[in-house]
Amino acid sequence: MTNRIKIPNNGFAKALFAFTIVLGATFSSFSSFAQEEGKDLNYSAQLDTNVIVIGDQINLKLSIEQPKGLFVEFPVFMDSISSGVEIINQSPQDTTTLENGNIKVNKNFLITSFNDGVHKMNPFEFKIHAENLMNIIRTDTMLLGVKTFEIDTSKANFDIIMPIHTPIAFAEIAPWAFGGLLLVALIILLLLYLRKRKKNQPLFVKVKPSEPAHVIALRKLDEIKKQKLWETGKVKQFHSDLTDTIRFYLDERFQLSTQESTTDEILKAVNKVEVNSDWHTKLKEVLERADLAKFAKFTPLQDENELSLKFAYKIIETTIVEETPAKEEKETTAVEETKKEEK
Repeated sequence: MTNRIKIPNNGFAKALFAFTIVLGATFSSFSSFAQEEGKDLNYSAQLDTNVIVIGDQINLKLSIEQPKGLFVEFPVFMDSISSGVEIINQSPQDTTTLENGNIKVNKNFLITSFNDGVHKMNPFEFKIHAENLMNIIRTDTMLLGVKTFEIDTSKANFDIIMPIHTPIAFAEIAPWAFGGLLLVALIILLLLYLRKRKKNQPLFVKVKPSEPAHVIALRKLDEIKKQKLWETGKVKQFHSDLTDTIRFYLDERFQLSTQESTTDEILKAVNKVEVNSDWHTKLKEVLERADLAKFAKFTPLQDENELSLKFAYKIIETTIVEETPAKEEKETTAVEETKKEEK
């Protein structure tokens, strides 16, 4: 048995369809509410609307308000509510506790229909389970009207309009272009890295300063000495500038990397290049005093600040490498070449 009323394509049928929907709305008003006497039960079935266009989706909501200790079984549907009314999705039951101590249980069905006409949905049944007893309560019958699209047969047929071909914009190709350039750059960098690694060479060559490291460091120490920051309360800045200068010198002089190293790491590094050197003791004292001033809220005495500066000078002066002037190097090279030719 089908619960669908077909609508012929004529004016009388359309009027009949409208009358049927109005009549259904009069009795159901998109929903069906009821109350079970003596059991404190309120149950309902609600539709978003009772008239849709074919293929539209609406919600069907089943609700029941009941005492906490009562077990009520909701209607069970698989893929359709009735003939012509299909279920797209159904949510789990949602339970809410009310102020009066009862609970309200809701279940939602997302439904649609692909058959035009008026579809009848039979009463929804709720099964009440009590001790050795089962009772059934039913909602009212509900109607769902489904309208189809009207086709204007007075107009002639026409071809489907094909997509318009528009010129490609820069914004469309920019991500691909930049992505391609980035990929090429990564490939070149990888090849360069493999080539350098094969020759046991560093990927990035450190540019040497135009002046010897000790010249730059001593000039910086002269500037620090002239500023006398410790006398103006800038003790932390004084020790930071002092240790930064020493770190720079050690990196350039011994090819180390101490800019992010701790005091212990620096002392271990310099011990590898010169074991048990006298200037190691001075370096340790300068770095440890700087750590106390920068991180332990320790304020060194003026004599201690001046001693750190003095030790910094000693560290650099003790480790200076005497470089051979370029002119002497050329002359030495020329003499060696002459001796080779004579031989």
